[in-house]
Amino acid sequence: MIKLNYLNGILLSIFVTGVSYADVVIKSPEGSTLTFSKEKKGEHYDKNAWGKIIFSTNSYSVDLSRSDRYYTEDGTSKVSPSGRYLIVISVSGGNVEYGDGTSNYSDKAYCSVIDMTNGCIVSDWDGEACGYTWVGNEDVLASSENAGANNFDFNSMRPSINKIKNKLSTIDARRVGNILRCDVPSKENINSYQQLATENGKTKEIVHESIANYLHGVTEESSIKSKSKLFKSPIDDSETKGYLVSGDKVKVIQVSSDGKWVNVGYINPKGVPLITWVKADTVAE
Repeated sequence: MIKLNYLNGILLSIFVTGVSYADVVIKSPEGSTLTFSKEKKGEHYDKNAWGKIIFSTNSYSVDLSRSDRYYTEDGTSKVSPSGRYLIVISVSGGNVEYGDGTSNYSDKAYCSVIDMTNGCIVSDWDGEACGYTWVGNEDVLASSENAGANNFDFNSMRPSINKIKNKLSTIDARRVGNILRCDVPSKENINSYQQLATENGKTKEIVHESIANYLHGVTEESSIKSKSKLFKSPIDDSETKGYLVSGDKVKVIQVSSDGKWVNVGYINPKGVPLITWVKADTVAE
């Protein structure tokens, strides 16, 4: 297994819980923690193997674990120079069945970069890049500290809802939760989140919650002045069957460059949010 060195700026504490294993808690300068718990022991586990990793801030906690992996942590993990990013090693293993009826245990190590400001799993990879190290005074991963060494741009792998062009209906809740942490709802992506909520019934609830939270922070308000058809985007060909009626209160997100369309958010009496485009002449000035 790859051994990762401890860097100043992250405080590691180990304490005994009320159960039969010890948790390892890494505290970041951001005030957040990553807790490794449910110690794993047995033939196929490395030393310091854990079944769970929990990310916590003052506002929320989230389980970042995958059921098909275990995690290794012995207090020597190397964090980025700023203290923002932490590299976490995980292992996926199982028996491989052969045609002759025999089987053999095989495993693969993964290296994930976790953003300690929000719990975003920025990247998750295996292979050669797992040997890269933080170099210099910036959050840069490279194959060595030598000049000209290969860099690994882990931030280019940061999940983004706008990068997902199709098959939104197949994304599971774990992945959607990570996308929401990595790519916080904003006017640049809120329409994509609306599409996700529409197409993915399994994750609609958590996406609607995030959309509603975003709308609560939008300060510009208006109302519909006449029956307004709803559109997926600011073009006539994207018309839907829905509509808003005169007097409906909306949050104004943005106006199209030609001024003919308004991107609005609406929360119905049941608390369900909707992001849509309407024609500007149906919105009160």
